[in-house]
Amino acid sequence: MSAPNSRSISDGSSNAEDLYLEAYAFTTAAALVGSVDRKIFLLLRDGRNLFGVLRTFDQFANLVLQDTTERIYLDAEGSKSLEKPARFGETYRGVFMVRGENVVMMGAVDIDHEDEHLEVLQNIPFEAAEAELKAIQRERVQAEKQKTKSLLSRGLINDFTKSDLY
Repeated sequence: MSAPNSRSISDGSSNAEDLYLEAYAFTTAAALVGSVDRKIFLLLRDGRNLFGVLRTFDQFANLVLQDTTERIYLDAEGSKSLEKPARFGETYRGVFMVRGENVVMMGAVDIDHEDEHLEVLQNIPFEAAEAELKAIQRERVQAEKQKTKSLLSRGLINDFTKSDLY
């Protein structure tokens, strides 16, 4: 006797569960179907964090987000002064199109709990957070250039790419 929700291939019958595309294990950009019209988080190659509602995508995983917010997180250790607590800055970006090759990580956002972690962080103006992050990134690029020169002098290669700051 078969389970009530199983279907038989031979008799061609199906149930409503099989109609949902989310039940299939897609290995291409079609795997994003289950995230459409849901709030998602994106980490981009340049280190930006975006939060927004995924409206559509194409076969190259190019994404269109609506009501997008960009958020910058700054660690207490990342600041020049250790007296500064962990901070964040955010700004509204509206509709945002992201080329698929620039996405490092994507995840669903639980809208009931999405802001809980921000309660322990200090909110600072986005422009100040952006300026501090750019200074930190400049320092990192300089350090990587020095590392590359040192490794090259020994016949080794460093794979650091300036556009990959995540």
